[in-house]
Amino acid sequence: MNGRRIHLAWIVILASFFVCIGLLVAFPIGVRSLIQESTRSLDVTVQANQGTVGVRQTDGEPIAIFAGAPPLGLNPSGSILTNATDTALLMAQLPDDEQTVARMQIYGNTNVTLQRASTPRFNASTSEHRIALSLDNGRVQLTVPQQDDRPVFVEMITPQGKIDVREAGQYSVTTNNVETQLAVLQGQAVAEQGEESLSLETDQRAVMPSSGPPRGPLDTERNLVSNGDFSRSLDDWVLLSPNVEIEGQSSVDVGFNNEVDELGVGFRRVGIGHADAGLRQILNEDVTDFESLQLLVSMEVSEQSLGVCGERGSECPLIVRIEYVDVNGVDQTWQQGFYTTGDISPVTPDVCVACAPPLNEHQRVPFGQLVFYESENLIERLGQLDIVPRRVKSITLIASGHTFDTQIVDVALLARE
Repeated sequence: MNGRRIHLAWIVILASFFVCIGLLVAFPIGVRSLIQESTRSLDVTVQANQGTVGVRQTDGEPIAIFAGAPPLGLNPSGSILTNATDTALLMAQLPDDEQTVARMQIYGNTNVTLQRASTPRFNASTSEHRIALSLDNGRVQLTVPQQDDRPVFVEMITPQGKIDVREAGQYSVTTNNVETQLAVLQGQAVAEQGEESLSLETDQRAVMPSSGPPRGPLDTERNLVSNGDFSRSLDDWVLLSPNVEIEGQSSVDVGFNNEVDELGVGFRRVGIGHADAGLRQILNEDVTDFESLQLLVSMEVSEQSLGVCGERGSECPLIVRIEYVDVNGVDQTWQQGFYTTGDISPVTPDVCVACAPPLNEHQRVPFGQLVFYESENLIERLGQLDIVPRRVKSITLIASGHTFDTQIVDVALLARE
């Protein structure tokens, strides 16, 4: 009898020991797993950049949002639909400090669905911010800003396969029922079709057909502007000396403390009379016989006192100026102005009347919203005027007026041979 009791006692002791060891091992593993795997949703919003954009939330009726309307929150499984002349902007931000995790420009005739947008719940987690989308048709440009604390993983499903993005940069994706094209303007991405995959780096492109492996790497559009997202402060840019018309009035503040919660450069001035400041970058790029040349700018104008661009059309809160030499050896200038307040009238013209041709109509952008602009093909447009570029000399960003607040998030001049 005593032997049985001793035997049972040893069983109890050993069982307790192993249970204790198991708890000692399992508890920290469980806690670590909880910290690593627990997530919360990113704040995802959509706004109309041009025209009227359709949004359908989960099990909800379609909603129409107009350019200039406040951004609309987008839930997982919510979709965005644009017609031919519509464009939209999708933003994914951290819920606490509104830091931008990813930004997507959505062009015309495009259908995008948000599948997932999450971030680790605990700062101690080493997991990534994760975003998953499906692009059924159309064209988008994805921008992933540089993150200081943790990486971003974006997965995009198309009818032909999957695209994985794990690095900060800019990525252009176009898809239809025949093929998907992925262009890496900056960064790294992987195109996957079944068991086949293809890694791409900056200035490389891949074609994903409906059948067969992805083709590439192929040549892509080249960005002639260096440090166009200002991730390296003002490297490669020259800060032009501010000009103030009335002595004693305030100058233009140029800095990086902006309201867009992304890297970028801001121009702010409060005062009376004219003032301007700018940034200039020397390019000296030969574009002879190039197929296309296109300007892309992302900006926000949150203050402007003058109507349109002033009485002479030359005081816009943002002007982008490109200086070039045409095929006849003549120096030329192409520029585009942007404004957010006022109406076109005889005293507030729609073009810069003091500038040399070609005179481009100023573009109105929504007040206080991050928007993007994409020019037409400048090679074709200027070719129609017989002043096609041969060599691009420089690009200049100018903020001007009386009181204004302009943020430039990124600028690119894309050239294709």
